[in-house]
Amino acid sequence: MSQYDKKSRKPEYHQMKSRSTMSMAVQRAEYGLNGQGNFGLNAPNRDFRKNSADIKTGTVRKNYSRFSVFSKSGGEAYLMGNVSKKSLSPAGSVTIIETDEGPQWEPDTNPFQAQIRNPKKESKLKGIKSFICYQITPTNTGIQVSRRYKHFDWLYERLVDKFITICIPALPDKQVTGRYEDTFIEKRMEQLQRWLTRMTNHPVISRSEVFQHFVTCTDEKLWKVGKRKAEKGDFAGAAFFSLVQTPQTPLELNHVEAHHDSFHKFVKSMDESLKHVILAVHDHSKKHIGPFKREYNKLGASFTSLANSFELDNGLQSQRLTMALQHTGKTYTEIGDLYAIQPREDLYPLEDSMREYTGMLACFPDMISFHKHTLSTEREYQKSQEDGKIDGLDAEQVRRRADVISYSMMAEMNHFHQERVKDYKDMMQKYLQEQIKFYETITNKLQENLAMYGDINT
Repeated sequence: MSQYDKKSRKPEYHQMKSRSTMSMAVQRAEYGLNGQGNFGLNAPNRDFRKNSADIKTGTVRKNYSRFSVFSKSGGEAYLMGNVSKKSLSPAGSVTIIETDEGPQWEPDTNPFQAQIRNPKKESKLKGIKSFICYQITPTNTGIQVSRRYKHFDWLYERLVDKFITICIPALPDKQVTGRYEDTFIEKRMEQLQRWLTRMTNHPVISRSEVFQHFVTCTDEKLWKVGKRKAEKGDFAGAAFFSLVQTPQTPLELNHVEAHHDSFHKFVKSMDESLKHVILAVHDHSKKHIGPFKREYNKLGASFTSLANSFELDNGLQSQRLTMALQHTGKTYTEIGDLYAIQPREDLYPLEDSMREYTGMLACFPDMISFHKHTLSTEREYQKSQEDGKIDGLDAEQVRRRADVISYSMMAEMNHFHQERVKDYKDMMQKYLQEQIKFYETITNKLQENLAMYGDINT
């Protein structure tokens, strides 16, 4: 396998399996996001070395062996009708409905969340191998299950395999050192919670058999049985579209292509804007901890020094002035300390949320490419029919299958936009609320100090 060892994956196969790895790797290189300083989600380490000449700047990937993704995931075979229909059952079907907002995944009638709590260090092989287990409790069952990071990684791989047009953001990186430090465990649990919540919020992922197995199975033997079943890969990749039920209305190809191009431009624009926002927020956080704290502490110390010199005068009003001035020094020192801890309340959570979206956006280039090849194939068959080169029935069958892919892609686009509007509303409200509380605290401290100068008779 040339420079890749037996455990490594082939490059084109790895692109299909881990849609966001290349783009996130570039992002880490640009912003120095490796290690504990990264407050967001990283792409997984896959022990896969890329040629630096193949890596472009920016987090959204450019044209990089796109056809291999379409072909190797079974897109061509599906459009030609060469996908096996064995084991098709209504229980595994996925429905897309038409709404005023366009095609959407059918909502889950029994939505749930899953909370991650109480990480525990455990071991096996008589203590030779240690690891952290996270306790997951779904709200719909209330039954706790225990999962390691490797189980999350396994689930991620299964989901990426199965859902070719659904956004599956990458997991945080594996950690070689410091894995058992409290700060790392707390941060890792927070990152996994974000990822798990994103999955439970998706109406297709949350109801999928493999995801339900992950969040509900408590028996070790049943876990292994379900694991083997999921790894068989039935209806993975483009074969998944055999399970999708769409509206009967045929899609207009020109309209779908325009919708596709519009979303492609949106992804590129949002990705570029996020890079600037994340950098600005990160730099502002560092200023809070460093220069802002330092300057306010310096100002406070200077006021305190001046007050100390006033102590040489024992007059009543002079003593009141000295006390007020000492309080001014203390107030500005406290303001500096407030600046240093404030990022935990607003800037860090905001940065985490922004970084999560860079990971989500990194999923879309391969999805967009897959859809683009679908539309190209549909148009080729349409032209061949018009030229009399193929039978009209063959072209119609390709069009219907292409419509299933297009409906699925548009449903995922709409789901992404719905989540984005909700998330950004929530994150900006929380950020501004914390900012208001912060400045109100500072204002109250200054008002308290100002009142002390009003007690001085002149």
